[in-house]
Amino acid sequence: MIKLIATDLDGTVLGPDFKFRDRTLDALRAARAAGVEIVYVTGRPHRWLDPVREQLEYDSVAICSNGAVIYDVAREEVVQAETVPTDVILDLHSALRRVLPNAHYSTETLEGVVCEPGWPQTNLLETGKRTVGDLHDLLSEKSRIIKFLVRDDSMDPRVLYDVVCDAAEDKVSVTHAVANMPLAEIGQPGLSKGRTLSRWCAVEGIGAEEVLAFGDMPNDTTMLQWAGHGYAMASGWPDVIQAVGRTCPGFEEDGVAQVIEELLGRG
Repeated sequence: MIKLIATDLDGTVLGPDFKFRDRTLDALRAARAAGVEIVYVTGRPHRWLDPVREQLEYDSVAICSNGAVIYDVAREEVVQAETVPTDVILDLHSALRRVLPNAHYSTETLEGVVCEPGWPQTNLLETGKRTVGDLHDLLSEKSRIIKFLVRDDSMDPRVLYDVVCDAAEDKVSVTHAVANMPLAEIGQPGLSKGRTLSRWCAVEGIGAEEVLAFGDMPNDTTMLQWAGHGYAMASGWPDVIQAVGRTCPGFEEDGVAQVIEELLGRG
């Protein structure tokens, strides 16, 4: 019996316009009405959940920033945060500047964004405090860093990911969450969507075999492999599809809705 649906947002249930497709929205509402818990598990910071609240009444937690934050959406409150020590981030920043001279860097903290000049502000959802300057001047040991981001538009996304992984060694976790964007996202060692979801489910008394999960990008892989019923979107990254071994139709075909409808006997 499925007790919980865990789903990524962008590219899985939300399109580039940050909108749910009608069929998917109806399926999620039907699942919730049937007593199935829904948890969004996203690389987005918790500040970027407004489009979800605007389109769908949502009374659960969201797991944000690739697992670094558990956020109570109804109360607009951070329940738990897994931060990275500032000295670890600044040491990595210095190392990366030597091998990636054209890259730009930003940090997501619980207090807001701290980024260097030149960091692109292209996301329409960008809200909250944004401080610009040298990271070594602006960050302190009291900074509560939940994500460090590296972007280099002159590089292939896979190459950038590999370079960042080599520099990071095992001091942090590195993932890639945005299709075709040369952006690496860095968090606490061992951090992943799957780890945080599994720990939250354990507290709630929900087993992996009772979880249905959906995702499309490398940062979703651990979640999809942990869930007893994990589906990679057919429109997602080939490496994710291969690693998970189970797919549903892509976003444009309302793949998530199709699986939920079948679960509820409505297909």
